[in-house]
Amino acid sequence: MKVAWVSNVLPPSHTSHAAVIHRLLGDRDPETYCLISGRDYVSEMANEWSERLPGRYYHLRSVRLTRGYRFGLRMVRVHLNHLLDIQRVLLIARILRRERCDAIVACTGGDEIADFPAAYLASRIVGIPFYAYLLDQFSHMVNYGMGTSILRHLEPMMMKGAAGVIVPNEFLADDVRRQFGVEPVVIHNPIDLSLYERARQDQPSDECNIVYTGEVGLLHFSAFRNLVAAIKMLDFPAKLHLYTVRPPELLETDGITGPVVVHGLHPLQEMPSVQSNADILFLPLAFDCEHPNIVRTAAPGKMAEYLAANRPILVHAPPDSFLAWYFQHHQCGIVVDRDDPAALAEAIRRIARDADLRRDISERARERAIADFAVEKSRAHLDRLLGW
Repeated sequence: MKVAWVSNVLPPSHTSHAAVIHRLLGDRDPETYCLISGRDYVSEMANEWSERLPGRYYHLRSVRLTRGYRFGLRMVRVHLNHLLDIQRVLLIARILRRERCDAIVACTGGDEIADFPAAYLASRIVGIPFYAYLLDQFSHMVNYGMGTSILRHLEPMMMKGAAGVIVPNEFLADDVRRQFGVEPVVIHNPIDLSLYERARQDQPSDECNIVYTGEVGLLHFSAFRNLVAAIKMLDFPAKLHLYTVRPPELLETDGITGPVVVHGLHPLQEMPSVQSNADILFLPLAFDCEHPNIVRTAAPGKMAEYLAANRPILVHAPPDSFLAWYFQHHQCGIVVDRDDPAALAEAIRRIARDADLRRDISERARERAIADFAVEKSRAHLDRLLGW
């Protein structure tokens, strides 16, 4: 059986979505899948963040209108681009036939939303099953990014017409079930636990090292500003260590400055060591984001990495979010679900001063990584769904 994967982001991109795809397909025979993207991964060399997959990559070369914002022409440009996107449907269908694919999986994520419906329409043309993999909420990407886009009206047809819908967490599963009347399959964003078995190294330090690894964006800003303010309230030395692609000058513009060390982007294979040697792993979501439902159902890819690292995790996220629920329900981290730097500072003090607490939440975190996020289990769920 051969499966086509359509995604705006693929390995070796420095995103958690690309890492999820790499983990799910990394042990596969490259003849059992192919990879399709609007981004040019065919001629693009692998960067230093991760490795390419050995399967065949295809680039959807297509024409898009990039002008037309003046004189009230924005929506005209949007709809003309939808017409031009028909070529993407035909390109995907051509690839499916050339590769003799038996099914197609389309992932949401990244800044290109046209590939998802194009993959669905191509599956109808070729006559093979379509599987929707909702790494992000497609509904909200359409509503916020495209206004009265026709894509909003295609979504119910795509969800109900899919042979299967995959979601990364229980909150998004509830939304899909309620909105479309379909039963999704939950496949938590996976992690290879073996990478963390020998990653811990005892490195004594005179200060509390609070570590965050990953992208910093609109879904995080206010939580990071609270953390910086909280660190300044402590009566012992502490610093926030950021391993992120976002440059220091932009972080400062967003108010993330002070007791902060910006390490830049490090290769993916270094993250187990970085995370396993943190005093505290920080897992934030913003309290003032203009897209609260995206925050509510977000399941950051780094969540599995943090759980596997066997270190204390500090979650700072709204009380109705999946993150806050998961860590409170399983008692595998300390949750501060109030938009309050003082409460965050008190949580840091508790973790730093209570060795029993650190041990207990770290051990439970590792248990949850094994129970919910082990890559072997995620691959098995995917195999059953696709009949792979």
